[in-house]
Amino acid sequence: MSKRITQRKASFASHRRPIKQRRTFTLSPESVALLKELSAERNSRGHESVSAVLDDLLTSVREERRRRAIDRSVEKYYSERSPEEEAEEIAWGKFALANFPVDDSSDGESQ
Repeated sequence: MSKRITQRKASFASHRRPIKQRRTFTLSPESVALLKELSAERNSRGHESVSAVLDDLLTSVREERRRRAIDRSVEKYYSERSPEEEAEEIAWGKFALANFPVDDSSDGESQ
């Protein structure tokens, strides 16, 4: 096989959709009704299956859990700093404010 064909196959393989797995779940009638309702709302903007709606909901939960984990690790970092580390960060902040200009133009208004 030529190098060009191999590169083309590698490029094509990287653009494939992720493989999805078929599963069966038992849900309450209320949950099924909600999924159908959300799917119908999204269908007004384009075809969206109940499975796609459920997948989006699970993706949102996964992203929220990841954000919370990051928040916890940042909080842990700052709460476990020694007084010396905190004083050093304060000193660096004062140095930066004294030596670098502050750009106040990004106050939320468009220019």
